Amino acid sequence: MLRSLALVVFLALLRTASVARADIGVRPVTGDFDAEFARAADFLERGDRGQAEAILGEIQRRARQRAWDARIALLLAGDDERRRDHAAAERRLRAAEATAIGLEPYRRDRLARILEAQGREAEAEQEWRAAFESEETFAQRSAVGRRLAKALEKLGHPRDALTILERTASRAPSAERVAIEVERVRLGLAAKDRNAVSSAAQSLLLRAPTMDVARTAPSPVRAAIRLEERRLSPADRARRGRALFAAGDAKRGLRLLSEHPSAWPAAERAANQLALARALAAAGRAGAAEAAAARVPKGSPEWFEATLFRTDLVLARLRAKSRGTPVAKSPSIIPVRQALESVAVASAPASARESARERLVRLFAEADDFEAALEQAQELTRETRGTVRGFEPVFELAWQKWRAGDFREARRRFEALAATYDDIWRDRRLSYWRARCLEKEGSGEEARGIFATLAAAIPPDIYASFSRPRSGGAVGPAPPPIPDPALEGAEFLRTDELLRLRMFEDAAAEARVLPASRGRELRVAEADFALGRFATAASAAKRAFREIGTAQEGRVPDGWRRLHYPIEEGGFLSSRAREFHLDPSLLRGLVRQESVFNPQARSHAGALGLTQLLPGTAKPLAKSVLRVRYRRAFLYDPGVNARLGAAFFRQLLDRFSGDPAYALAAYNGGPARMQRVLDENVGRPEDEIIESHPFAETRDYVRRVLLYAESYRALYPERAASAP
Repeated sequence: MLRSLALVVFLALLRTASVARADIGVRPVTGDFDAEFARAADFLERGDRGQAEAILGEIQRRARQRAWDARIALLLAGDDERRRDHAAAERRLRAAEATAIGLEPYRRDRLARILEAQGREAEAEQEWRAAFESEETFAQRSAVGRRLAKALEKLGHPRDALTILERTASRAPSAERVAIEVERVRLGLAAKDRNAVSSAAQSLLLRAPTMDVARTAPSPVRAAIRLEERRLSPADRARRGRALFAAGDAKRGLRLLSEHPSAWPAAERAANQLALARALAAAGRAGAAEAAAARVPKGSPEWFEATLFRTDLVLARLRAKSRGTPVAKSPSIIPVRQALESVAVASAPASARESARERLVRLFAEADDFEAALEQAQELTRETRGTVRGFEPVFELAWQKWRAGDFREARRRFEALAATYDDIWRDRRLSYWRARCLEKEGSGEEARGIFATLAAAIPPDIYASFSRPRSGGAVGPAPPPIPDPALEGAEFLRTDELLRLRMFEDAAAEARVLPASRGRELRVAEADFALGRFATAASAAKRAFREIGTAQEGRVPDGWRRLHYPIEEGGFLSSRAREFHLDPSLLRGLVRQESVFNPQARSHAGALGLTQLLPGTAKPLAKSVLRVRYRRAFLYDPGVNARLGAAFFRQLLDRFSGDPAYALAAYNGGPARMQRVLDENVGRPEDEIIESHPFAETRDYVRRVLLYAESYRALYPERAASAP
């Protein structure tokens, strides 16, 4: 339901020349072969083979290049395969080499799959072997190796298959390595190759440490792993213990790490000791954990992490004894601060140093020491560019001054924070409250200038909405657009060819092995969006444009923005919005924030589906809305989940007088808590009430959903038009 619409949106992005659908059939072929090729691919997606062949034939006639011959053959062969016309697909793929466009291994891989579908395993094996042995570098070599091994097994050559899998495993991405090792165990058992089974099982002990107890794993594989564990040396048992703890199996990890510490290699002693300390803490043995962490050798990278870990344990103990007294103001906190300062040094690993700085920020903030907290925050942002860690506790100290009516001091603190953190969201938040302080101080003209700038945001965020009534009707100039980036380059050629051919899985694999750059991220986003992998597409788009997902997003070309905003097929969210008298853009913004349109999403708290409903919330809704007894499967059905989520949001809107911000805060942080915030802030305006919510996560949730709603309204106006 969501996947096919993703493809529709992606295709609109992919076309470099935008064409109205009604005009496609009558347009002649132009000299822009890329645009015409995309137009032909659109026809194939819609099942209009005749129109596509006419366009492709004209391109082939006019271009007279091997590159275009190869592209056309691959595109039409893909359509032949979808139609199950394997003979036609085979003819096309044999007739045109793809060396000219850098896709010869992919041509052979596709031909092999066509041959396999016809039951011609021996010929398929030859094509897969040619692709696998190709001197060309290509990202899907390990996938081809697995197919080749499978073909060899079918042909009765399990030992040859094992050899291929061993070669494949040695250079496979880590995400594929586990599946390859499982195949090696299975094939090794079938071929009675003990060495292969042992080697693969040893790899799985560390790469998939809990597979030996996973019900989904084949029982022979589980047995092979357990057998191999019994053969491990003391050093290897400790390594496995670390892997088990990292995978969440603290009990077994602790057992292995507690064995034979004297036999640990010197190079691994620090890592083992730190893992042992953490496993002891997970078992509820805080005192033993603290003692174990103290034994991590000083001077090792792990010593810094161990010191952080010990400070956390000490703080937890002090807070448990304090009975509500602020620990940060107690003399007993001084050794903790000193320990953290010993980690916040240049010689410490960056992650440990950043974590120590953040803890120092929080401790000074808890002690109500703004200047010391700010100093640590400044060091944190200087050492880790772009971080927002430590912001909230320091902001809270500024907010307390606002609440107390000390607007001059509050403004000074807001301004100091603005000079410290480089983040679009936080800059707008600080600017808004700085302007509110100026209002209170009598500097109305200066405040109105700030409000006018905030009000000009495209799309408008919550601060634009709050600012408009305060700007005196003035709206600042819109920020300049960001030019559509020219991202051509030799390193992108293979990925771009695969995107052009709609070979999205292969394109995604190629994009991910590219060097880090904006071009890489945009190609990952394009491929993943087309495949319906919306969360990773959105993250990649955000890495490419920091403005995406903020009130500066309007500067980004719409085609790239849409990669951050998937949308449902068939408009079923519009239907649910009409049923419950909701703004469809707001409902989409909620779904975007909750699940990124993943109907199988599940949170750590157990919330499920598109709208991330908890079963306890969904059960009464099923009875009142669906008129049936609740079933867990309801929450994984996009249509049913959306209906229940829309009904729940409607209830919250009704409870909170139709205010979307309050209803959203209740959706995320609970209606009882939102009611308590309102009761504690009677007479205060909405901006202060939202800022007074005790949970930073909820405040951020409200801001994001309201912004996302505006983005959906702008990017999909035909869907927004169905608002009630």
